[in-house]
Amino acid sequence: MDRYNCTNTISGTSLSSALPLSWHGWLDDGKRLLIAEVKRTMYTLKQWSQRTRARRQLAKLDEHLLRDIGLTKRQVRQETSKAFWEL
Repeated sequence: MDRYNCTNTISGTSLSSALPLSWHGWLDDGKRLLIAEVKRTMYTLKQWSQRTRARRQLAKLDEHLLRDIGLTKRQVRQETSKAFWEL
C-alpha cells in the first residue's frame, strides 16, 4: 500500500474485526439504557392503572363506608375528579 492510497486500511478483515469490538460497549450501554427506560415506563403505567382503579372503587363507596374510612363526599369528589397522572 502506498502512502496516498488508504483504501486498504478501511477494508478487509481489519475493518470487520474492529467494528464489533468498538461498537460492543456502546451497544451494551444502549441496551441497558433501553431496558431501564422500558422498566420505568411499565412501572409508571402500572401506577396510573392502579390509581384509576382505586379512584373508581372509591367513587362507588356509600356514605356509611366513607364515614368508616374518615372521608366525606366532597373529598371523594375532589379525589375522583383528578386525572390518572395526578397524585
